Amino acid sequence: MSGKTTPTIRQQRAALASSDEARREAVVQELEAIGAGEATDVIQWDDMGRVTLTPSDQLSDRARRAVKKVKVTPNQFGNSIEVEMHDKLSALRLLAKHRGLLEPNAGDQKPSMIGINITGPTTSIVEIDGDDSGSD
Repeated sequence: MSGKTTPTIRQQRAALASSDEARREAVVQELEAIGAGEATDVIQWDDMGRVTLTPSDQLSDRARRAVKKVKVTPNQFGNSIEVEMHDKLSALRLLAKHRGLLEPNAGDQKPSMIGINITGPTTSIVEIDGDDSGSD
């Protein structure tokens, strides 16, 4: 790994709101890498269930950015390796919000809520005189 730490979501939000264009663009690129990162960028497995890691010097820039943590724990079978990726959904949500995809555009004349009025069938009440005697 490169030793570089990825900014927290709070730090990324602050950077996206920054007036520094270069800083905003760096955060957008980081979030895009996290959002596009896949586990198979880092680990592979075969049909027998054997798992292999991609050597760190062969990881793409996207993969390096998407990995949050690698933990190696020795055990009786060798090493147990855990790879934790950054939260992809949070990164995508933050990017979508930054790009204005989660908020209605002020210039659009589309309603934000659609009202639906449902009218049921009309009913009539008819009273029937129940007197059959025929006498008036």
